[in-house]
Amino acid sequence: MNQVFTAAPASSSPLRRHLLAVAGVLLLAASGAQAQTWPAQTASIVVPYTPGSAPDVLARGLAERLSGATDKTVVVENKPGANAIVGSDAVAKAAATGNTLLLVDRLTLSVNPVLYAKLPYAARDLTGVSDVASVDLAVVCRADAPFKTWSEMIDHARKHPGALMVATGGQGSVHHLSLELIERHYGVQITDVPYKGMVPAAAAVVGGGVPCVVTGPETVLEHIRSGRLRGLVVGNARRSPLMPDVPTLAEAGAPGDLLIPTHFTLFAPARTPPQVIRGINAAVARAQADPGFVSTFAARGLVIAPGTPEQVNAGVEAETARLGKLIRDANIRLE
Repeated sequence: MNQVFTAAPASSSPLRRHLLAVAGVLLLAASGAQAQTWPAQTASIVVPYTPGSAPDVLARGLAERLSGATDKTVVVENKPGANAIVGSDAVAKAAATGNTLLLVDRLTLSVNPVLYAKLPYAARDLTGVSDVASVDLAVVCRADAPFKTWSEMIDHARKHPGALMVATGGQGSVHHLSLELIERHYGVQITDVPYKGMVPAAAAVVGGGVPCVVTGPETVLEHIRSGRLRGLVVGNARRSPLMPDVPTLAEAGAPGDLLIPTHFTLFAPARTPPQVIRGINAAVARAQADPGFVSTFAARGLVIAPGTPEQVNAGVEAETARLGKLIRDANIRLE
């Protein structure tokens, strides 16, 4: 599915802290004197998820601003399937001109080489361009669950091994791996109930089929506000402005890295010239400096998070090392 965007007006409100962060990225991008104007022609952002998903909406918002700022057409192409492998493979094998990009949960690129015995592409076939946005996970349960707090949930899991069921977005997902980290830290057995995405996972909790879910805030916020669901913890150093009554992991007495944040990140074919990568990174940073762009996605629980190509690649490497060990230890394999 392709969609073409035209220019959109930029807001002028300050958002000082965010703009200072973006300014740093812009300075880094500008320091490469050869960083060229991008794109030279029509460009596409491949999203390996279905239309309407959080990364799809983010990609369309980004494409809108890139189209307006560069006076070139930027389109979004949805290529869902096989845990983001279909879309990732398409970009890995695209011409290394910078005109075909991938916007993906970077965790999938970190862990897919460990989860799958064979992939149609290698991790080295893609290189980081820029982080775009991140979202922190939360553990959310039905209001009538037999526990009201994080510590009570862990105690319940200790007393009833395997009885506690928690919905996730599927085997090998960030939600599933977060659940594995929780089990290993506390030495408890929790039953993962995998769904094909977070919308059906959240619906199962609301419907009463499963008592808890590991999820981003957007899919459950309405039900938390109505009182049907209760947030137990959020995986952030600070409380979420969307769920200000829900404590952080640290406030609940737990390590802050048990819930893995989701980073939606741009990648390009690995052979793309460095000066082109810098040009794309600078164009993305200018879009991220638009306060209207920031506020639009803040309402969906997404935090705009600029970053350099080097930071992206270092993040993938760190995630592969940490979570690759977890996957091997837990003997998680996908076909």
